Amino acid sequence: MARKKRDYVPKVKGCYECSQRRIDCDGTRPSCAKCKNRGITCSGFVLKYKFLDGFSSRQRSTSGGRGALLRDALAQTSAHGSARVTSKVLEPFRDSPAWDDVYWNSSARTYSDGGEWSSQGGGSERDLGCNVSTSKDHADDKEELSSGVIDDLCIISQTSRPDTDSVSAEPLSPVNLSVLEPWKEFLLTHFSEAIAPEMVVVDDINNGWRRLILPIAWSNAMVMDAILAVSAFHLSGRAILQPVVNADRLYALAINQLLNRKDLADRSDEPKQLVVLAIVVLLVSVMVNGMPDFPIVFQMLEAAVTAIGGDAALEDGREMGSFLLRQIRKMRVYAAPLVSQDAGKNAILYHSRESFDCLYYYHNLYPDHCPTFDLIADIRQQAFNIYLCRVLTNDNETPLLPSCVDAIETFQRSLEAFPEGALGEHILVWPTFIAALECHTSEQRLFFEEFLLRQYHRNNFLNIPKALVFLRNIWSQDEGQLCWPALIPQLRVFIM
Repeated sequence: MARKKRDYVPKVKGCYECSQRRIDCDGTRPSCAKCKNRGITCSGFVLKYKFLDGFSSRQRSTSGGRGALLRDALAQTSAHGSARVTSKVLEPFRDSPAWDDVYWNSSARTYSDGGEWSSQGGGSERDLGCNVSTSKDHADDKEELSSGVIDDLCIISQTSRPDTDSVSAEPLSPVNLSVLEPWKEFLLTHFSEAIAPEMVVVDDINNGWRRLILPIAWSNAMVMDAILAVSAFHLSGRAILQPVVNADRLYALAINQLLNRKDLADRSDEPKQLVVLAIVVLLVSVMVNGMPDFPIVFQMLEAAVTAIGGDAALEDGREMGSFLLRQIRKMRVYAAPLVSQDAGKNAILYHSRESFDCLYYYHNLYPDHCPTFDLIADIRQQAFNIYLCRVLTNDNETPLLPSCVDAIETFQRSLEAFPEGALGEHILVWPTFIAALECHTSEQRLFFEEFLLRQYHRNNFLNIPKALVFLRNIWSQDEGQLCWPALIPQLRVFIM
């Protein structure tokens, strides 16, 4: 008699660890009991992708193993950098006399290894690898991006270009996750852990510098290069660490990515936002390393915002547009006094209210901390008043009003209300810098200097030491009526 056929029961797949041990997984969620009893970390039951040092197992090299695979990927990255800077958008300009100026003023920089970027814009394994020499001090770097780059980047070109529609309509090319180099993963992690927390009042799951920007970097090479440059600059500022990559090279790659996307009028809203986002990230990079490129990068940001239709174009950009708008309005008021005295006066008079949007954003998220947010807003407003008091006094050629002198004491008392390491203390660098320029007693100067040094030891941003050098120079020239608002643009460093 034939045996009765058993009913079909589909196989229930267990966790990866049990399958490797060739045992039946008990299927306990979220971690199976068999792994837990053995002290093994259970990966669960979702689909997992297993890579070998950042590379897919399908791409294992039969000739050189892991080392050869990593070298090949680094070489491909350099080659891709060369290909990215030769976009069809720039082809019609190659025969024009201005091509060399546009290209070299934006990308050719002298690096610490003594070499220069080739005319193709490509790099080498030595340039992007881990064994690179320390970058030279940017304070002595006299090379600057030409102002013509700003025009070529953000002013809409009227020249007819072949295949313009096909170029502007090209979808974003996602980064191949299977060949993302380990050093890139390291720099992205560093940005998330060391840079993103310093850019917001409260570092939480709503931090757009981590939650919004980092996912975009995985799908857009331009944003990726900008973020990698920020992390590389931050790491290169630590004397105890060997630089992971050549930060200048990554910075130049990001600039060339922007050059390839200068025809903003022909693009949809999302690519426009990506261009603005990349410039915002580059503005953070010049803040982190204290480079003198700050005025030009800030002008690039203003020109790009104007080219896409102003702030109103970002207001309709959903979550990313709202995030960018908050950051731009804050940076605009902080950066304008560092560009020129007139720009600073106009920005504070007409745009200071908008700069508080970042604080208002957290009012609804953390109602228990509203008193702290209000105190931060009050300190910033005091700094605005101190700046305007000095500017208007110099314009009218009148002695400094007693109320302006008392404002420094009021500012100091407000700042003392923040204990060391308190919530939001790290975002008061710019207000403290402005107040320190106006103080006249040695006790006040020591107080403000210690506060700024404490913030530098926290974030290791090189703009703070350069700001302190500038402050000491101003203090040494103190004559009571020194017009320091007119001298701030000489610093050429972004303080925020």
